[in-house]
Amino acid sequence: MNFLKWQAKQGKRKTLEEFAAYIGISRPLVNMWMNGNQKPGTNNIKLLADLFGMEVYDVLDLPRPDPDLYFIENNWIDLKPDQRKAVRETAEKYLTNKKGK
Repeated sequence: MNFLKWQAKQGKRKTLEEFAAYIGISRPLVNMWMNGNQKPGTNNIKLLADLFGMEVYDVLDLPRPDPDLYFIENNWIDLKPDQRKAVRETAEKYLTNKKGK
């Protein structure tokens, strides 16, 4: 479990409240996840994957996202507008060529 791995990296016992603060989620919500009463929503799954790695999808028994799309999405904010436009135009070009075949 990622809470236990995180706690071990901290070098001392930590509370669930400290863990919740670390990931930026309320303690009651984290508690519901850990007890299996609720699964994280899409945004929280992405947050957890960013913090702990893609294995979070395996733990939650969810399909992993496409690694290329995941990379682009996570780095999109760092692209300049002209670079974003180029990525989109390249994708559109490939899709147009694919439909024409």
